[in-house]
Amino acid sequence: MNILQTFFHNVDFNKNLVLPINNKSIISNIQETLNNLPALNIVRNKKLLEETILQASKFAKKKTSFMIFGTGGSSLGAKALINILQGSENINITFYDNIDPINFKNSINKKDLGKIGFIFISKSGSTPETLSQFASLIEIFDQQNMIDKFFKNSLVITEDKFSPLAQIANSKKCMLLKHEKDIGGRYSIFSNVGLIPAIIAGLDVKQIHLGALEEIKKQTSFEFLKIAQFFRFQKINSSITNSVIMTYSDALFFFGKWYLQLWAESLGKNDKGITAMHAVGTTDQHSQLQLYLDGPKDKFFTFITTNHAKKGFKLHSKTMEENDINYLINKTMGDLMQAEQQATIDTFNHKKFSFREIRIPEINEFCMGRLLAQSIMETVATCLYFDVNPFDQPAVEQGKILTKKYLS
Repeated sequence: MNILQTFFHNVDFNKNLVLPINNKSIISNIQETLNNLPALNIVRNKKLLEETILQASKFAKKKTSFMIFGTGGSSLGAKALINILQGSENINITFYDNIDPINFKNSINKKDLGKIGFIFISKSGSTPETLSQFASLIEIFDQQNMIDKFFKNSLVITEDKFSPLAQIANSKKCMLLKHEKDIGGRYSIFSNVGLIPAIIAGLDVKQIHLGALEEIKKQTSFEFLKIAQFFRFQKINSSITNSVIMTYSDALFFFGKWYLQLWAESLGKNDKGITAMHAVGTTDQHSQLQLYLDGPKDKFFTFITTNHAKKGFKLHSKTMEENDINYLINKTMGDLMQAEQQATIDTFNHKKFSFREIRIPEINEFCMGRLLAQSIMETVATCLYFDVNPFDQPAVEQGKILTKKYLS
């Protein structure tokens, strides 16, 4: 069954937490906020989903590869979804979420641009990074006298309002899709922002929505409140100020990056917050684990695991036997991954660290929908327990203002 199982270790929610006297009022506020949250309610809109599938299919016709331009929430959600395919995408898709000028130039110079579909995503329509990428490509195609073909092969997702990106897309007759007005970038994974690239890559996005909906229905059990309550109302481990998300599958690498933005931009306000960090198993067992186990006890850990046993290539048993590597005889690479995953969890448990394990039976569209919805719900709940607005990011505005000033 596609059920996410969550296990907390060394946390007694009855003894270790001191909840506020207005806890019922806070929970009521959380429920109301989530019940009215467009980012979650969009998974109930089957008609809109069908339209999005048709739009993606129409745009993808006769294109051999795709380049997607957007930063932050305009790309991380789609990357998290497509990442579960682990290289088995229907078609080549490359994301450009940074503007390093040398890397961008070198990458573009290697492409056969005439056969590519270009997707530009910016909620505001005025994101400097995305506009600069768009303008760079306009310049390249203009010099090659192929500007009409470029605009014909371009799709823009932006809010339905006046903006530089919308103005260019309208005037040049690019395919233009509406970015949901009431859904912020970091919450947009279930909208066309996340789904258009996912559809093109070959994912079953209906299963993503079904998984999310299944998890949303569970919110009445209040399980998703546990993380929020733990971070806000610790009685004993009040020194915990960091949350480490350790994903034990390469298919979850970009889920970790998506989660970091969701958590950081939502919670980090008014001198409040818990710093999220992403670690990768088993890679970071060889770079971070020493600090986690023997450094300051200021971290809570979430291990996101799946079953790796008997998966992947079989190891050459004769070579293992001849070299006395007996523990790897008749094993697969997945067996080693499974053993290291379990060993780390057992070590943390033995040392009495507070942590949770989220077990995913299979990393597929349905389970990802559940994991993403759970992450959104617990992030919003944590923000409201900390009494901060989950949906703005006021501290970064000054940098945006100065950037434009320096260029003027």
